[in-house]
Amino acid sequence: MSFLSLSSFILLSALALRADAKCQKYVDSAQAAAAALQSEYFTDGTYGDQAIWIGAVEAYYLNRLDEVAGSSNYTDVITTVFNGQEDYLTNGGSFDDVQWVSIAYLAAGDQENAKKYYDIAASARDSDYCGGGLFWSADRDYKNSITNELFLALSGYMHEVTQDQKYLDNLNDLYDWFKGSKLQGDDGLYNDGLTKDGSCANNGQTTWTYNQGVVLVGLGYLYKNNADQALLDAAYKIIDATMDKLTWDNGLRELCETTSDNQCNADQTSFKGIFMYYLAWFLEVSGKDDGTKYADFIKKQADLVLANAASGDSKYTNLWYGADEGSAKHSSQSQGSALGALLAAAKQTC
Repeated sequence: MSFLSLSSFILLSALALRADAKCQKYVDSAQAAAAALQSEYFTDGTYGDQAIWIGAVEAYYLNRLDEVAGSSNYTDVITTVFNGQEDYLTNGGSFDDVQWVSIAYLAAGDQENAKKYYDIAASARDSDYCGGGLFWSADRDYKNSITNELFLALSGYMHEVTQDQKYLDNLNDLYDWFKGSKLQGDDGLYNDGLTKDGSCANNGQTTWTYNQGVVLVGLGYLYKNNADQALLDAAYKIIDATMDKLTWDNGLRELCETTSDNQCNADQTSFKGIFMYYLAWFLEVSGKDDGTKYADFIKKQADLVLANAASGDSKYTNLWYGADEGSAKHSSQSQGSALGALLAAAKQTC
């Protein structure tokens, strides 16, 4: 073998190893967290009275965990997790919930159901109210960040899986409106939505962490298909703003929680894990990081989860960024959120 051939072989081998790289200590922690989640909260094939969208997120995490760990422990979750909820999903007019469900089905290889719920979400598109975008609900009076961010991410994901051009067209078309909307505040973070008074201004409501995460996947798919540096710059601006404004002592936190007081509801308790996993998904789709800045941030959050949120038996509370002074609470949502953070770290190189 020539020196050039040997060098090429070594380079290709290194790239292959990097592509398959995973951090085993986080894989192990994620597997234990998943087992605890299922043991305590998954009964008779569902998560009981937990919000459907959170169950969809957790089903998605479990599918991705199987992929990372090379296992098949959770392949049956998707077949039962939405039992009894089909009528709500089909007729309830919740255009964000159906997209979380579509993502979970698509990850599990069920394109039929993924497309069904994607199409329901697509029916929320409108060009009159605020000039474009998707409505949040069947009331058709509010356009918010998460519903539109999900449609960006899901359209990119649908295109990647199906290679159907219509999904890429939907991604590009929505982003043309989205980037000109007032959903993003002057601080670089996405607020909850637009005002309902006809001015379509930023409503100034809370900058939840998941609103900063889900949009990244849409930007990742846009970059993958358009190779426009401005898309990466937009993503980096969001991540940097999140790291600057939604952390304390380098730990991610919601604005509704401190070490001594927790005002976050069940939905909000799920948000941080979504930010972390979708950040990891963005890095994977785009193939781009700012050096190792964002991968390092992902691993840092996983370390904080292990250090501060652990409550024994691989169970985790909501409080990541500091030692508990009375606000830490364990729930299915805090467990799922920790799973998202650990899984995101598992996809990085140690």
